[in-house]
Amino acid sequence: MRFKPNILLEYLCMAPFALAIERSLESKIYQKLIIAPPILDLGCGDGLFAHLVFDEKIDTGVDPNPRELTRAAELGGYRELIQCYGASIPRPDSSYNTVLSNSVLEHIPELQPVFREIFRILVPGGFLYFTVPTDLFEKYTAVSRLLRAFKLNQLALRYERFYNNFWHQNNCFPPEIWREIVESQGFIVTDIYTYDPQKICTINDLLVLFSLFSYIMKKSVNRWILLPRLRRIWVPLFLPAITKLIEKANQSDHGGLVFISARKKVQSEG
Repeated sequence: MRFKPNILLEYLCMAPFALAIERSLESKIYQKLIIAPPILDLGCGDGLFAHLVFDEKIDTGVDPNPRELTRAAELGGYRELIQCYGASIPRPDSSYNTVLSNSVLEHIPELQPVFREIFRILVPGGFLYFTVPTDLFEKYTAVSRLLRAFKLNQLALRYERFYNNFWHQNNCFPPEIWREIVESQGFIVTDIYTYDPQKICTINDLLVLFSLFSYIMKKSVNRWILLPRLRRIWVPLFLPAITKLIEKANQSDHGGLVFISARKKVQSEG
């Protein structure tokens, strides 16, 4: 799988800074992997990640939101798009060598049916690559850190619950719990590590405050940035500072996000 150049710059021009920074970190992770087609993107959303990161079309993108799929079709990063839930993908057994899921599984209330479906559609020995929050993600928000600094731990816990509810995050576990969940579904975890350190998580949380207009655009016209060409004029001014800020953030002890690589067992492995 080939990757596009200047991913961070392109993302900053087409998405809010907080989202662009997080997705550019994830793009660095994927660039180190062997991603063999055919590929399925589980929870592809508006297709912006595929459009900006990969230099080849992904075979299949699935998402339950038809509005998001409309935007994904406009961006053209997939050979086919299917409206469905992750627990019921209308494709035969062993259809894909690779399944990607980028910051999606935390939003799904019941994980087991989804992992079973991923297992079904992967070829034996095929790979699942996914990113999700850890249990530290909400603790690294600016409000939570401030409350905990003043020893207001119970209030911080209440805010963290509110935060996860607001963003519809149902599954924010430490890496060892994610490992247990994945392995219980017949996968072998081949790599697992955290990224997005506390500093970056907090900065991104603060940057969300400046993304209100982008969120309004997303709800109204189904795109984050209305005039990306205009944004391209001034965004490069911030590129060196942002590049330096995140240069070592795609792998970090005690990060707020975790990357997991898992392989589907072959029959001889039991």
